[in-house]
Amino acid sequence: MNSMTKRQKEIALIVLAIVFLLALAAYSYLSVYAPAKAARLQAEQTLSSERDVLMALQTQLKEVPEGEKISTSELQQKVSVEPLSELIVLQIEQAELISNSLVKDIAIAEAPVVLPVPVEGLENLQAVQTTVAVEVADYKSITTFIKEIEAMDRIMIVDSIDFSSNKEVTSADQEKELLEVSLGFSAYFRPDLIALADTLPKVDAPAPARKSNPLPQNDGTKFADKEEEAVPAKEAEVEVDVNVNVENDDSASAATTPAANLNVVGTTTAPTHKVVKGDTLFSIAIKYYNMKDGMAWIQRANNMRDANVMIGQTLTIPKRP
Repeated sequence: MNSMTKRQKEIALIVLAIVFLLALAAYSYLSVYAPAKAARLQAEQTLSSERDVLMALQTQLKEVPEGEKISTSELQQKVSVEPLSELIVLQIEQAELISNSLVKDIAIAEAPVVLPVPVEGLENLQAVQTTVAVEVADYKSITTFIKEIEAMDRIMIVDSIDFSSNKEVTSADQEKELLEVSLGFSAYFRPDLIALADTLPKVDAPAPARKSNPLPQNDGTKFADKEEEAVPAKEAEVEVDVNVNVENDDSASAATTPAANLNVVGTTTAPTHKVVKGDTLFSIAIKYYNMKDGMAWIQRANNMRDANVMIGQTLTIPKRP
């Protein structure tokens, strides 16, 4: 009786152990294996769909034609690493010439750009704020001047245009007064992109002659080629064929007038000037004519579209009209 009871206890323990193992196996399957299997199946489906998307994008990429690569130097024509205030001054000078106006004052200042909504990557954007005071003859000259300023490659925004209207002309002997215009505009630069300083556009602007440079940064020679050495400006070679009848002392003195002044009567061969480093169309005009109007005469004689000159270029210097 006691032995049967002991055996029944053993059987009961075995049955309980089997039930416990079965319950543990069921719990492990439901709580661990089944979720892991479902997650694996979902991951396989996601991977398969992502693979299909990747293959579709690769196919589309192959069909897209390759675009032109833009160099950093071209990008700096729009937003440079340094202010390049000299380029702005040269553009103003060109606008003054083409619009037949007179620049009375130029004010240039640098200031950080404050955006109404912060934009990532533009935290260090700086602005070159320029204000120009100009005298023009009519409203058309104002439009021409502004168009030439807007023709800059740099990204710029016109901030203000202010001009005064003159009294109405009511009589023939009444002199027409000049219009006074104040133009304000901003160009931009990124001083934080120091790594791109080597690709900064070079400025063809002469260094100040025995004067302190009023502009804040580049004096026109900082980024010149190191191999190039400063070449002193040479007097233009002038070939003159003079045929003058000397009748008095005044005519005799006229025959000995230096040809570089371009006021010699009887000159048959136009002198030439070879552009050297530091020359601008304005400085050449001052050298030969002592006035800025000579820029227009040189441009017409050489069929120049703008006021830009290049080192080594030979310019014909026409006689003063």
